[in-house]
Amino acid sequence: MEARAAEASQALVKGHIAWRTKLSSPGASIQAKEIARAESLVKYNLYVSGLPTDQLYTLMTWPVGQSKPSPMMQGVSIGKNGIVMCAGRTPEQCDDSSQKDDPADLVFGPAKGEPYRLALVSGENRAAIVIVPDPITGKDKGCTLNVQRLLPRFELAYVTGSGFPANSDASFDGESYGEKHPVRTKVDSEGNLQFALMPFVSGKQKGTTTVQGVGMRCSPSIKFDWGQ
Repeated sequence: MEARAAEASQALVKGHIAWRTKLSSPGASIQAKEIARAESLVKYNLYVSGLPTDQLYTLMTWPVGQSKPSPMMQGVSIGKNGIVMCAGRTPEQCDDSSQKDDPADLVFGPAKGEPYRLALVSGENRAAIVIVPDPITGKDKGCTLNVQRLLPRFELAYVTGSGFPANSDASFDGESYGEKHPVRTKVDSEGNLQFALMPFVSGKQKGTTTVQGVGMRCSPSIKFDWGQ
């Protein structure tokens, strides 16, 4: 059972990393620009570079807790300055004809550390992005640590770091309910690191996990709540 859960978690982490690093066509990228934030909602517009502007695209999403991606918006196009929009001039273009040339407004109500995985797709032309509207971040002496929830109740946590000494060993202490989970990982040549945690504690419905850097020149820490 535990081996199966670990295998499923590994596949989920791999898919999440691939969405960010491998899904986009060569030279293509998306930037998300936050245009409004009110109470628990955040609104974005997307800007694309490196994709043909004479095609219609499907905006795909892969929500946390969903086993695979699904279409979010169909018939979108790339407008001036690369903005993703609903032209609305013909039936196959998203939106109705009264909403011509509207930017595609994306509104999210994020949980803390929740990633939104989006991709603009037309055949082999693709650009993908991961947006985290309410990030969980810790900083210390030029090093940064972030954690994202890869399952709805934070059953699986994906931790990334930047600014660490290149090609070094990194050590962290994870702790939930006094249970210690030491982590040892490698920093790459650009000072980045990544690892996954399964923070749930047997017999507990909810809790808080802390992750703290130890024995390094910088010791960023993060804290997040999991469970019900």
